[in-house]
Amino acid sequence: MEGLDCRSVRRLLWDHADGMIHETEGRSSGAPAPLDDRLEVDAHVQACRDCMLHRSEVRSLRSGLRHLPAVSAPPMLNVRLRVLASRDRSRRLVRRDFASWIAEVKSVAKLFFDNLLRPFAVPAAGGILASCLCFGIVGDNLLVTRDWSNDLPVGLSSEVEVIDWSPFSCGGKDLLLQLSVDSQGNVTDYEIPQVAQASPEELREIGNLVLYSTFAPAVRLGRRVASKRLFYLKHYSVKG
Repeated sequence: MEGLDCRSVRRLLWDHADGMIHETEGRSSGAPAPLDDRLEVDAHVQACRDCMLHRSEVRSLRSGLRHLPAVSAPPMLNVRLRVLASRDRSRRLVRRDFASWIAEVKSVAKLFFDNLLRPFAVPAAGGILASCLCFGIVGDNLLVTRDWSNDLPVGLSSEVEVIDWSPFSCGGKDLLLQLSVDSQGNVTDYEIPQVAQASPEELREIGNLVLYSTFAPAVRLGRRVASKRLFYLKHYSVKG
């Protein structure tokens, strides 16, 4: 080993400790290593104090590493290595052709939506079943018997209406009559707008007509109120 210096020796000390001395970088690749390479390294180490100290450090490190406890591989390491190998094989198969790539995309999309919807499917189904059960238990106890006797009209507004007219007539001529009806359906006043001054006989006939007729009061927002309304009474003559 020609041109041996401290730098070259220190680089070869690990191989020297293992009993293997390789060819130096300066030697041609086809030339075999001489048999006395190990002897030349030993001679240099004996002559150089710094290289001797470096060899002692190498031997100490080798001795310490040799006495370290053997560490077994974790159980999951084998599984992880298998997973990595499987993923690498899958990527190689995907790159093989376009059909494989399409199949891989479909598989990934299906897995994604499956993992996305599965956490919501079970709680949603459980919530719906629990709601149906609670409603079935409570709904049977919510039966209410309605009393329609005092029910008010549901319309927002309605005018005074005639329930039944009196059997008494008021003469043989047509008449426009304005009635004032309170919230109880009772007539409190009446007027005859078309007649300036009615005779006592006409007033008595109109009074009998109004007195024996039945009226429904006006309704405002579901409440009965007093109101006025015009009624036109028309007479028809029937012969025969």
